[in-house]
Amino acid sequence: MKQYIILLILLVSGALTAAPAFAQKSGTKHTVTGKVTDQSGEPLIGATVLVTGTTNGASTNATGDYSIQVPEGASLTFQYIGYEAKTEKIGARTKVDVKLEQSKQTIDEVVVIGYGTVKKTDLTGSVANVKMSDIKDVPVVSVDQALQGRIAGADIMATTGEPGATTSIRIRGTRSISASNEPLIIVDGVIDGIHDLNDINSADIESISVLKDASSTAIYGARGSNGVIVITTKKGRGIDGRPNITFKTDMGFSQLPRQLDIMNASEFAQYRNDYAYFGSDANHPDVGKDTPLSGSVYSDPLSLGEGTNWIKEITRTALYSNYALSLSGTSDKSSYYASFSYNDTEGIIQDSGQQRFTGRINLERQLFKWMKVGYTGSYTWRHNDQNKSSIGGTAWYSSAQYLSPLLKPNDTYNPLYYNGQKINTQRALIDLNTYYLERHSNNHAFTLKLEPVKNFTINSTFSYYLYQRHTYRYYPGTLPLKGENEGGEAYRAEWDEHSFSWETTAGYKFEKNGHSFDVLGGFSSHDFNRSGKGYMDDAIMWNNMNAVQDKETYSAGTSYSKKTKTSVYARLNYNWKSRYYLTVTGRYDGASNFAANNKWAFFPSAALKWNISNENFLKDCNWIDDLSLRLSAGLTGNDAISTYRSLATLSSTTGGYLFDGSQPVAFYRSRLDSPDLTWEKTTAYNVAIDWSMFKGRLNITAEAYK
Repeated sequence: MKQYIILLILLVSGALTAAPAFAQKSGTKHTVTGKVTDQSGEPLIGATVLVTGTTNGASTNATGDYSIQVPEGASLTFQYIGYEAKTEKIGARTKVDVKLEQSKQTIDEVVVIGYGTVKKTDLTGSVANVKMSDIKDVPVVSVDQALQGRIAGADIMATTGEPGATTSIRIRGTRSISASNEPLIIVDGVIDGIHDLNDINSADIESISVLKDASSTAIYGARGSNGVIVITTKKGRGIDGRPNITFKTDMGFSQLPRQLDIMNASEFAQYRNDYAYFGSDANHPDVGKDTPLSGSVYSDPLSLGEGTNWIKEITRTALYSNYALSLSGTSDKSSYYASFSYNDTEGIIQDSGQQRFTGRINLERQLFKWMKVGYTGSYTWRHNDQNKSSIGGTAWYSSAQYLSPLLKPNDTYNPLYYNGQKINTQRALIDLNTYYLERHSNNHAFTLKLEPVKNFTINSTFSYYLYQRHTYRYYPGTLPLKGENEGGEAYRAEWDEHSFSWETTAGYKFEKNGHSFDVLGGFSSHDFNRSGKGYMDDAIMWNNMNAVQDKETYSAGTSYSKKTKTSVYARLNYNWKSRYYLTVTGRYDGASNFAANNKWAFFPSAALKWNISNENFLKDCNWIDDLSLRLSAGLTGNDAISTYRSLATLSSTTGGYLFDGSQPVAFYRSRLDSPDLTWEKTTAYNVAIDWSMFKGRLNITAEAYK
């Protein structure tokens, strides 16, 4: 689907200087203005400008401009993340333009990995780090769409073209035939903190790391067998004590990239005449090669004109708009970040689309020098109007591209369908049917960070996640294909998913080794649905299931499942003089959905790295910033099977024999037990070379994996 974008970005970013600093020495002040750019002249938005040695400062706006009051004889310090700070003596100048150079330490940027962070130069596994500055202005609804084509080895494919549809993500291919192949998604250290990437606002994201090889994913055991996407959201930032407010909006539209070259009414009538002329039309056996045009099926085809273009009839130019507002700040001992966003996206198919609200709050507080606490909360509401019609596909009798242009939009009879029958045209399906989903996603996480002694840290996170999906569907009795007194058809389904998680890690930073303990429990419940036919009042729809006239068309079902997981894991990182690296990881996973004798499995991995650029024989080679070889191997598993798959199941039916004039409920075995059901396991290997040159201007990473 081709998109034409009308992009409007209103960016208000900067510290609100509520009150001037009074720490200055007495003296006159004057206003200094200017622009902060990078070496190529591009403005740096949100760069910090401080009076050197004070907290008096300002931030650059959307064009890189700033304005600040400077005391006589003072200097200004210019700072921006990823760039070298620069100090300028002001004197009597009133305009100071500054160009900042990219930091020489960019190569040592911190990369988020499983249960921690590591410098990029110390990374032994295969991890792709996505800079949000590269995708923050991409006009898409969800993060996964923005990531398409930006991560080597990751295939991100849309399942359907409708707004809000999930994407299928494959990291380094497909591993399982029947179980899930979707990667594990972690948000701020919380496993399964969102249902899918549609639940998070891209403006809230600070960084995304994609863990791809066995060495980097083994810390998550079977949960990380299909790769891991680690998302870190923004924390409070800005000048001490002053709030940072950012507002952003973008708008645009989508439409079909081109129209299919299909027949209009005149062309279709000529085709039907030819069809009958060659004796293929059973409805007009008298038409033959000697029949004059006046006696053909359509005596004047050209007079029919364009007719109905069914694709144009059900599609539209779809508008979309995004709005995001955030508030953040810091103080000596605390930080906060709060955001709200709204998205409204129309689908190209009429009466389809998505509305989404998201809210997030991140809080941190340093209670003591050795203790920090935090809270992360998020909420997402989504309303998805599903596609009720189709352009193509296999429904040759009703899809738009197959319908006769001779039919009018409100026609209910198709003379060409099986010698003539009633039909639900695409227009009728859109105008009469009701079909939408509502989703609610809540996540609450409480964190505790302790450092009782130097270099020894304990991190503990307790989280609760709730996901609800409500499905509403109604096909009214006024549909053309409905029989007399048949009535409407309603469907209502509810799905609730709850997850409790408690994770604790302990690490001692001495030659980079760490040990951690993980307990994870989760369950999903209240999967119930009701459906029925024979509603005499279309206005009631699904709101009164007992209104079904014929109880034989009524059905209801409920289900409940619970899954518990417990894991113990450890990881050792070692390096000698930043030349030779070793990472060893092991995780022992237990899951309740396997057979009694196979509930536990062990998943080890190891990785080696040689940083050649730090060897003595390359110390005088200044144009090489980093040159490293990496090798890793490990065992991964997959536990993405149904909760009770190892057990025999019983199903019920009321379609059995009559006893004493009634038909009782009967139970029968619908699945045999699998006492030896065990984990899927895959051995993975990875070899790679990292090469950075010319102060980070040229970076090459080549990997081979199996």
